[in-house]
Amino acid sequence: MGIVHRSVIGAFGYHGHVVFSRAAMTFPRPSTDETAIHLVFCNTPDRDCAERIARALVEQGLAACANLLPDCLSIYAWQGQVEHAHETPMLIKTTAARLPDVIGAIQALHPYEVPEIIALPVTDGLPAYLQWVRDQTLPLDKSA
Repeated sequence: MGIVHRSVIGAFGYHGHVVFSRAAMTFPRPSTDETAIHLVFCNTPDRDCAERIARALVEQGLAACANLLPDCLSIYAWQGQVEHAHETPMLIKTTAARLPDVIGAIQALHPYEVPEIIALPVTDGLPAYLQWVRDQTLPLDKSA
């Protein structure tokens, strides 16, 4: 079996095999701007769990929005075994300032021992939408 290289650019090569180039392994550096937008991926065991987590994040002002996607089949390695489960994916929009609290809240509310929490920086988008995300996730003013 050949070496599979990771890349952000171009995905599928011959006969559906993943073919990537090491030259394309450039990822954005983490932003030090607390207003930078992040998209957080998280799978949950069912729709009720996803809705409970999403509602808590939005109600607490930690996320501007959470999209619950249709259930999917996840196949993964866990404790030396190949497992599969039907899960509900979530896409959560937040800011860099709120990201640590989002991660902490998901960990506290999620039933998995090691929940999938992957945050990606949003590098571009509709400026008005990105500002809306910022406006919804402003940290509370502790001096008030």
